[in-house]
Amino acid sequence: MPRLKAITTGSIPSFLDVILNIAESDTSSTLAYQDTWLAQLKANGGQLVMYGDDTWLKLFPGMFERADGTTSFFVSDFIEVDNNVTRHVSTELLRDDWSAFIMHYLGLDHIGHKAGPQSPYMITKQQEMDSVVANIYMSMEQQQHLQSTLFVLCGDHGMNDAGNHGGSSVGETSPALLFISPKFQTLDILRQSPTDSHSDFQYYRTVEQTDITPTLAGLLGLPIPLNSLGVFIPELLDLWEIRSQRTEVLLSNSRQILRKMKETFPSHSFDINSMNIACDTGPLADVDRALCAWFRVDRLLQHSSGTDKDGFHDELESTLFEFLKHAQKVISSAASDYDLRNLFLGLAITFFVVLLPLPTTYTLLSKSGPAGAFFTLCLLSYGGMMFASSYVEEEQQFWNWTFTAWVFYLHVRSSILPRCSVPSQERSTGFYRLYELLYSKYVVPSTVFHDVLTLFLVTQSRATNIPAFLILGAHVTILATMNLHALELAITSVIAQYMTFFAFGGSNSIATVDLSNAYNGIGTYNVVLVGILTFISNWAGPIWWVSAAQVLRLNQARHEREGHMAVLTFHMAATLMSVMAACTILRSHLFIWTVFSPKYLYAMAWAILNHLAVNLFGEVLHVISTTLPNHSRAE
Repeated sequence: MPRLKAITTGSIPSFLDVILNIAESDTSSTLAYQDTWLAQLKANGGQLVMYGDDTWLKLFPGMFERADGTTSFFVSDFIEVDNNVTRHVSTELLRDDWSAFIMHYLGLDHIGHKAGPQSPYMITKQQEMDSVVANIYMSMEQQQHLQSTLFVLCGDHGMNDAGNHGGSSVGETSPALLFISPKFQTLDILRQSPTDSHSDFQYYRTVEQTDITPTLAGLLGLPIPLNSLGVFIPELLDLWEIRSQRTEVLLSNSRQILRKMKETFPSHSFDINSMNIACDTGPLADVDRALCAWFRVDRLLQHSSGTDKDGFHDELESTLFEFLKHAQKVISSAASDYDLRNLFLGLAITFFVVLLPLPTTYTLLSKSGPAGAFFTLCLLSYGGMMFASSYVEEEQQFWNWTFTAWVFYLHVRSSILPRCSVPSQERSTGFYRLYELLYSKYVVPSTVFHDVLTLFLVTQSRATNIPAFLILGAHVTILATMNLHALELAITSVIAQYMTFFAFGGSNSIATVDLSNAYNGIGTYNVVLVGILTFISNWAGPIWWVSAAQVLRLNQARHEREGHMAVLTFHMAATLMSVMAACTILRSHLFIWTVFSPKYLYAMAWAILNHLAVNLFGEVLHVISTTLPNHSRAE
């Protein structure tokens, strides 16, 4: 959905669209009241038809004369989603009553999510798409009413090596874009293959996705949408034989971009007569570069005297493109209009949440010696790390080393624990605790639940993670012999949750969200069920450790079980506050949208879904288990 907004409006979608894109039933992101090339085409009497991804129907309600939408989120379907489009193609190509025919195929995207780009399904699907393209082009050559048709073949996004998208890697942000028409055969723009590579070793020139909007508007003779930041694609100017018409297309594009610049930078003067910028001396800011380029355009137009010489048009076109590129860059990189009041209000609320469990947590920390110091140091280090983009991107390194250090501490503590401090009762020995954990499942619900949950998580996790559950089980067996007190167990749970999240393939990039197990056992798309299964499949490791911690808590004396939830809540609130503070302070940072904002989304998922849902449910299950009248536990 965010990329469809860029293609149709020419504007840069907001980060909120990433979240709204998950909810198929969402209608808050409709473009029905925004200026798009589709709306311009319909306003000029054109008819539009659409087949494929039903996101188009949600973005543009009532826009299409004929449409047949298919849900885009049921990624297990590689076949019907595309057959539902192809079955309409031949019929529509025979009709001459439409002005725009949109086909949004989903099969390649679904294969990427489900099986990855190296899947054996991929080549077969690409061959299928090749045949569709060939049939359409053949019809354009043979059908008289299609002689002036432009066929635009493009992807709304790419994919990474895992088949996902949403990040900023080259594979994810470099979808193909191809303009096809029999008319291009008469133009002198043919390229031989292989061509000379550019400086970045790419064989084809890249354009911004927003450039599609003004290009289509110019080719169709439509006004450019008001919020467009795109620049007309230069290669297609050759379709105009008269130079003045080419210049007029670029001037229309430039005036529209200039209007956006005035809205974005109201404090700057755009009056040529009052401009006091020294364009020919010294380095210039990006805004000033764009202003100077527009000044040169205005000067050329004033001294043109109606000339129609090729040299004049060459210089004017070059200057117009210079202005357009500078203006596009400066507007795209301009900081958003942040509501600082709400940002600080959110920080204040989170700080209040930090204070709620602080008394209980402080009491445990003050009595725990080295464990309390380790927890405090870990929390402070993590908070500071959130202000560095490189550390956010490599957060898994922090938790790997932290988990290793914590396990080493527990081993040393257990090894040097004075013999006199070890209870002499048989029921407190390691063998008794193992016996208790193995056989108490018949009387304690939490242990039965843990075994069932483990089997479920195995089916919901990646296949490569299945052996890891055996290792995690061995960890719990060893921990059961260490006689952990309340704070140590809480710290173990927190660190192990984060460690396994990253070890199971998670990261702070939206592109690593795994959808391959989000449809297990589901025949049709259901936003609630798919949402739950998506969370479970991506948080399988943390969920397992929450359950395992509740089982280990049963092995503690009753007075040692208090404070577990308080420590988890304090850690959750403190880490969330550090992420929010980093996003607020670094709101103008170069990587605010690619690194810090995705991290904030993950922090909210940890707080709302993992803590308030999973940890809270674990606490409820623990309370139920410890209040049963017939269970046997150390007091």
